[in-house]
Order: sequence, then C-alpha cells, then structure tokens
Amino acid sequence: MGSLSACSDAILLNLWRHVLGDLHTHIALAQTCKRFRELYNRDDALWQAACFSAGFGRPLRRGRSLDAVSTVPRFSYRKLATLLVTHAAICEIRSCAKANACFAHHYSRWPFTRVRPLRRRHRLEFHPLYFYLHFSQTHSTSLSRQHPIHPHTPTPSPSPSPPPPSLPDSISILLSHLPTFQESRYAQYGPLCTHPNASCAFVTFPPVDKLEFENGEGEVFMVVENPEGCTVLDVNRALAELQVVPHSPFAVITHRIPFDDQHLEFALSHYQELAFTSGLSLAQFVEIVSQDKGFLDDHEYPFLQHIVAPL
Repeated sequence: MGSLSACSDAILLNLWRHVLGDLHTHIALAQTCKRFRELYNRDDALWQAACFSAGFGRPLRRGRSLDAVSTVPRFSYRKLATLLVTHAAICEIRSCAKANACFAHHYSRWPFTRVRPLRRRHRLEFHPLYFYLHFSQTHSTSLSRQHPIHPHTPTPSPSPSPPPPSLPDSISILLSHLPTFQESRYAQYGPLCTHPNASCAFVTFPPVDKLEFENGEGEVFMVVENPEGCTVLDVNRALAELQVVPHSPFAVITHRIPFDDQHLEFALSHYQELAFTSGLSLAQFVEIVSQDKGFLDDHEYPFLQHIVAPL
C-alpha cells in the first residue's frame, strides 16, 4: 500500500479542493502529517480559497489614524482560518458561530474561489447581519423614515434582496462599536470586531470588491472597497465614519459616528452600566476595556477619550 508521502502534489491538492467550504476539515488535513503540513502551508492562496469557499474574507485594517485604512492585512489566511474555527467553537452567539449558514448552499454551488466581476444584472443578496447590525426599529429618526437608501455594486447596480428598510440607524451602529457583556440588555455584537466570524463574513453573495451606497435620490454617498471581497466589518466601519450634515439629508461628509450630545450621553450611559455590572469604577473599566482592540488589533472605542478626560 502506498503512503501519503508517495502521492503527487496534484493528488493531494485535489483532496484539498474536494473539501472546499469546510474549514474544520482543512485545518485537520494540514495537521495530519508532515507531508500535508508542508504542502498546504506552502501557499497562502490555498487558505484564501478555503476561507472564500466558506464565505469569509479578510477585512482591511485601520492605519495609525482612525480614518486611515491599511490595504496590507496583518495576518495570513491560514491564521484567519484557524481563528474562525477556534472562535466558532467558543462563541455563544449563534449568528456569529454559524455566520454563513444562511449562504452555505449558495457557496456549495459557487464554482469560484476568489472575487470576480459579475455579469450584467447579476442579483446580489446582502448578509442578514448587514441589516441586523445597522438598522433598528427601536431607535428611529424622521430622517431615517423619509429618505431610504439602496446599496449596490457600481457597474451594473443591482438592488440587494431584501432592500434595507431605511437609513442605517446611528445608535445601532454605535452599539456595534461599544463593549458589552452577555448579561447586557443591548445587542451582543459589541464590539463587532471581537467576533471574527461575524466580521469576516462577506457582506454580499456573491462577494464583490466594491460597493456603492445610494440615497433616495440615486446619489452615491458611500463607497466601500476591499480587493479581496467586502466584509461585514468593512461596511460596518464605513457606516460608522459617516456623519450626515444637518439640514441637508443628501449631503454627507466622511467622519466618525456623529459627535453630539445624544451620542455622547448614550455612550456614557452604556459605559457606566457596564462598569457597574463589572463591579469596577468607570476609570478602572475604561482602562481594562481599552486594551481589547479586537482580532485586528486596531479598534478604537467611540467617545472613550472624552469620558476618561474628566475622571
């Protein structure tokens, strides 16, 4: 009987392709023996294909300043695959641990392992987390009710399915950047960047490298780009950096979550509640939470410096 060491690279790579979409099996194969490990760890493109076929991409990292974005990711796709499998085993939030269950059938029939140009009128489906994280029925504004938006790919521009109900809600977006505990009454995706499976899920199926977002007048107000495929975290951070200009619902500037009394007071109340729950003073809580910068090691907590200053 022949051994694995006698098999050609082509045979072993065919085995790898046979289990595309199953990150657990890929990691197990790479750990089976030295022959597998050397072959599968030689080319990170193999791990990129494995992650892509499971519906995951690599979000762009922020640069040294909050508004800057680095196009050079911090870690390899092999490390990302391990991170996704490890986090899925311990995360208690089902929609994170099984982030791409909704698109599993789609990816099983999708023959590609990288982002590719879409043909004209190709239908896009937005990930449920896009709507869950950024739209709220409890925190609504007259601006949200009056002026709907529609995200789309630039050429052509198909509508998502289903269409978003309104403008993204700034409080919902703010919550996805604040810390939280399981016992908190708020959404459990805070901050989103501490949940790699939810963060790295492609925000659309099929994945695209560029998304443009329109307002109700058909004007593009936000563009999200990631050459390896736009993820939920890429869109989440782009939305957090938008600030609507007062009295001009269609004019926008790129900035952070709106700095005003409403958002500052909301964040302060949130930090105080979590500090009380933890049994720490606000200063102690802030010191501890600021050390957790997410799996990309680049997260900055909104308003934290303004809350710490008076302490």
